[in-house]
Amino acid sequence: MAPLPSSTKRTIEAYTTHQDVFLRQWNQKNYTVPPHLQLWLKHIPIGSRLLDLGCGPGQDSRFLRRVGYHVVGIDLTWPFLKTARGRSKQLPLVYGDIRSLPFCSPVFDGIWAAASLIHVPKRNTTVLMRQLLALTKPAGWLAMTVMHGKESGIPDAQWIPGRFLAKWHKPEFADMVRRAGWKNVQIRRVSNQERKGSWLNLLAQRPA
Repeated sequence: MAPLPSSTKRTIEAYTTHQDVFLRQWNQKNYTVPPHLQLWLKHIPIGSRLLDLGCGPGQDSRFLRRVGYHVVGIDLTWPFLKTARGRSKQLPLVYGDIRSLPFCSPVFDGIWAAASLIHVPKRNTTVLMRQLLALTKPAGWLAMTVMHGKESGIPDAQWIPGRFLAKWHKPEFADMVRRAGWKNVQIRRVSNQERKGSWLNLLAQRPA
């Protein structure tokens, strides 16, 4: 694994330090399927191979596996993966950096990236989006959520203190996604839907 940028190190340290706070919110027994995930799955047949990018403790991955998809989860916060393994012995999990994904191309029918690219500096996002495109089979679908706003950095006041957060306006986000090679780009702004605050929900397709 390549050396981690300081912003990534700080973010992982923040999640590790405050893992109990995070897991109380995102490792609940009463799981509710995110609306954006439901929308994405309308395009993806049961039995498809999926990647859960930044899977955390694996709530979404477990659901996807339970309903018949072949899913792999990847995350860089070890306590989250340990929790995910405790909840499911069969779920394929990878400890890795989303900036340098350890998969062959193209292998996935769809990629689910819920609140994972919020920790990637905007200057690095186009390259990552091209990597995701290369990992996706032709006509495969990407679903992603990113924070809406204009200021990126490490805010003093946040739920998990110490994390780097990147925020996007809709036009610049849409332009970046298209420049990375994705098509059928659909972006919807939502507020307090699954997570607090204002978010952009992306659905995009790799050209056939």
